[in-house]
Amino acid sequence: MVETGDSNQAYSPAVGFLYIFNLIVGTGALALPKAFQSAGYLLSIVLLLISAVISYISATFICEALSVANAVKNKDKRRQEVEYDDVSVSESGPSNFEITQRVEVSAMANMFLSRAGVLFSSVALNVYLFGDLAIYSTTVPKSMMNMICASINTSTVQPEDPCQEHWPHVFTRFMVYRLCVLAFICICLPMIIVGVTKTKYLQLATSVSRWTAFSLMIFLASLQLATDGAAASPPPVNLHGFGSLFGVTVYAFMCHHSLPSLVTPMSSKSRLFPGMTGVYSIVLLFYFTLSVTGAFAFKHVEDVYTLNFFHDDNNSALYFLIDHFLVLFPIFTLTTNYPIVGITLINNIKVLKDMIMPVPEGNLTEEETLLETSDDERTIQRPHSRSIRKVDPRDLIIPAVVIALPTCISLFTDNVLLLASITGSYPGVGVQFIIPCLLVLAARSYSKTVLNFPVPKKHQSPFTHPAWIYAIFGWAFFSILMVTLNMFHLSF
Repeated sequence: MVETGDSNQAYSPAVGFLYIFNLIVGTGALALPKAFQSAGYLLSIVLLLISAVISYISATFICEALSVANAVKNKDKRRQEVEYDDVSVSESGPSNFEITQRVEVSAMANMFLSRAGVLFSSVALNVYLFGDLAIYSTTVPKSMMNMICASINTSTVQPEDPCQEHWPHVFTRFMVYRLCVLAFICICLPMIIVGVTKTKYLQLATSVSRWTAFSLMIFLASLQLATDGAAASPPPVNLHGFGSLFGVTVYAFMCHHSLPSLVTPMSSKSRLFPGMTGVYSIVLLFYFTLSVTGAFAFKHVEDVYTLNFFHDDNNSALYFLIDHFLVLFPIFTLTTNYPIVGITLINNIKVLKDMIMPVPEGNLTEEETLLETSDDERTIQRPHSRSIRKVDPRDLIIPAVVIALPTCISLFTDNVLLLASITGSYPGVGVQFIIPCLLVLAARSYSKTVLNFPVPKKHQSPFTHPAWIYAIFGWAFFSILMVTLNMFHLSF
C-alpha cells in the first residue's frame, strides 16, 4: 500500500526518492524468496530483472503523462484568467509542463482516455486493491496463528495439525488461522468506519521497522549460509513456477498508482528519471540479495518469509527478540495499511458506480465549496465544487462487499503466494503495464493535437519510441498467457 508524504508540502528529491523506495518495497518482497525457490534461481533472476526494467519504463510513462496533465491544467487556468489559448513552452526555463499540481492516475485517465479506457482503468485498479486487501487479511492472521500455535517443522506442518497438543482437536492450525482472520477484521473494521489515516509519525515508524526487518532477514540468512552452508538446492529453471514468480515480481514492483502523490511535492524534478533509475537499481539489488539468500538458506521457504525465522533452534534472548520482531513486522505494518486501502477502495467503487449508473439530478440536494488548506502559508487555497447526495441505503452495500469479499477469500485459503501471484498477474499487469502505456500514448497525442506542442524533451520519458509501448503490451500478453496455462496445469 502507498505510503506518501504530505502532498501539500514540498520536500527534497532525496526524500521523494526515499518515499518511492518505501512504496515499492512492501508486502510483495515477503513472497519473493518462496517464488525464487519454486521457479529456480536462474529463471527468477532473469524474470526479476525483466520485471524491474518494464516497471521502470512504465513509471517514466506515468511521469510523462503527469507533465502533460499539468500543461492541460495550466492552460485551463490561463483560459479562465485571460483570453489566451496557446501553451507557451520554453526548453530552458519553467513551462506549463512543469509538474506542480498533483493529478492522480484516475484523473489522468478521465483527462486523456475514452470512456472505455476510463472504465478499464477503474476496474483494474479496484480489482488490484481487492487483491491487496485479501493479501493483507491473509498475511496478518497467518503470522498471528504461527505465534499462537506450537512450534512445528515448517516443511512438515499441515493445516489439520493441532494448534497446541493440550487444546481440543477442533482447534487445528487452520481453524485458529480462521479465528485470527475474524479477529483481524474486527480490529480493522472500526478504523475503516472512523476513517483512520496514516500519520507522519506512524509512517516513520513503519519505514524504520521495514528497513530493520529486511536488513535482519538478509543478515540472518547470510549468516546461516556462511555457518551451515546451503540447506536447499533450487534448480536453475522450473517453468512450472513461472506463474507464481511472474505475479509476485509484478506485485513487488508496484508503485505506479501512487507515483503522482510522491513526485509532485519534490522541490526539484530536474534529475527525476536518473533518480528513479537509482531507486530501481537499489530495489533490484535488494530483492536479489533477499531472495537468493532465502532460497538457499532454508530447505522450505514460507510464503510469508518472516515465518522462516520464527521457532528456530537458537533459544538465546537476542534471537528470541529478533524472531518475534520479524513475525510481528507484517502484523504491525499491514494492520495500519488495511484501513487506508479499504477506505480508498470504497471511495473508488462509489465513483465507479456513479460512472456506470449516473445519479439523477433530483438526488442532488446542495452544492458546497471545499477549501484545501495547508500548513505552509505559501500554499494557495483552491476551491473545489462537490455534489452532496441524499443518503442511499444501497451505498451501505459497497463497504460491506469491500470487507466481506477479501475476508471470505482469506477464510478459504492461507496461501499468500497464490494470492500475490493472481493479484500481480492479472489486475497488477493492468495497473503497472497497460494503464501507463495507454496514458502516455493518449497524452502524447493530446499534447500535439490539442496543446499544439509536443512534450518538452526534459519531461519526456527516456523511452520515447512507440516500440517500447508495444513491447510492453506484448510482454503483458505473453506473461498472462503463461500464468494462465500454469494455473490450470497445462503444458507449455
